[in-house]
Amino acid sequence: MDELINEPYRLQPGFSDNPGNLKRQRFAEDAQVRLQAALRERPPNIGWFEDLMRNRDFSTKQRPRVGYLCNMIPQELAWALGADAVRLDCGNAGAALVGEEMLSGEICPLAKASFGVFMNKDSMANSCDVVALPTSCDAKKKLGQILDDIKPAFMLALPPEQDHRRYADVTLQEMVRLVGFLETHLKTKLKSGALLAAVKLGRRRSAIVRKLQAIRMRTPRVMSFRDVMLVLQGSQFRPVAISHWITEAEKVVAWADTAAQQAGTTKGLKPRLVLTGAPLIWPNYKVLNVLEECGAEIVADTLCTGEQSCFDPVVLDETGVKPLLRALTNRSVFAAICPCFTSQTTRLNRIISLVEESAADGVVNHSLRLCQLFDMETYRIEKVLKARKVAFLNIRTDYSLEDTEQLRVRIEAFLETV
Repeated sequence: MDELINEPYRLQPGFSDNPGNLKRQRFAEDAQVRLQAALRERPPNIGWFEDLMRNRDFSTKQRPRVGYLCNMIPQELAWALGADAVRLDCGNAGAALVGEEMLSGEICPLAKASFGVFMNKDSMANSCDVVALPTSCDAKKKLGQILDDIKPAFMLALPPEQDHRRYADVTLQEMVRLVGFLETHLKTKLKSGALLAAVKLGRRRSAIVRKLQAIRMRTPRVMSFRDVMLVLQGSQFRPVAISHWITEAEKVVAWADTAAQQAGTTKGLKPRLVLTGAPLIWPNYKVLNVLEECGAEIVADTLCTGEQSCFDPVVLDETGVKPLLRALTNRSVFAAICPCFTSQTTRLNRIISLVEESAADGVVNHSLRLCQLFDMETYRIEKVLKARKVAFLNIRTDYSLEDTEQLRVRIEAFLETV
């Protein structure tokens, strides 16, 4: 495995001992919990997911932990190796302020916040044994080098295009390289039976997400999209046994299905929207808060931290290690709609498909400030959607709450047009 850092230049990790930093991070989580507590219709077991996301004690663990950033690192690999997979992309404004102390310059808040959590010795990020990142953007590439000072870090090289004929074999070799890295640091070997079992758990999660999305497409008022995000992100952003999450998520689906049947087929009067763009991560639900408070219903999304992140199941063909790794690569990389790839056809196709399938009234694009990938794609998406007479709104923001009322004015005006 290639070293990310030349050994003579390795740095000793630094930590922030300012108690105000943790206080700000906890305040952001508590504030979002209070906002969602005011929702009228919520699953009876939603408290389980809230407790999961607010857990701050990571000192004890029963299994190794693999931290990863970006949806293109398959969780199934960690599960198959007897480890918990924890997504470390961070949505906490308090953590972004900590990261800003170390990472100077114009860097996206997601990268700053993701690094900021490592500055707390007792954080979930520091409880991980290893970290894995894809080369999905410039910030992630350099973040991998920085994190390698703190934890053994692996960079998964991505192809520039989703051309399966040209890049399938080389991308599969990258996935094999990732397996070797995990085997070395977790001191275990990947077995085909364990990998197959992990893939089947991932497919069960996809089935749950697909069913929940289908229910909400028909009757979105049965469950807030904020609660949907809370449920989904619990399976990725916390070290929970996926089998335990499946048990609780199935209760949510059963409740939502019953509520939808009781609500009937009467179409609501609220505008139906498809949400696309940059990741929205707990507790940074500012855009979701304003959209729903203004009366919109988010009926579908293409977010790599939302329903899209778990929507595509791994397609099973053969059950050996290499065929399963190829299937995971096809799902995680070649089916991804991330703008890090040269063409945006896959993402546009998905947005248009969701608009038609959900009978949406418009599309809202979330652009995270300083993320050029999503900013550059907005141009074509807006032109293509407006040519199809689909209302479109681009929201460009960051993790701070200072622009909340400005966003509210823009969103209210947009909703009046649709």
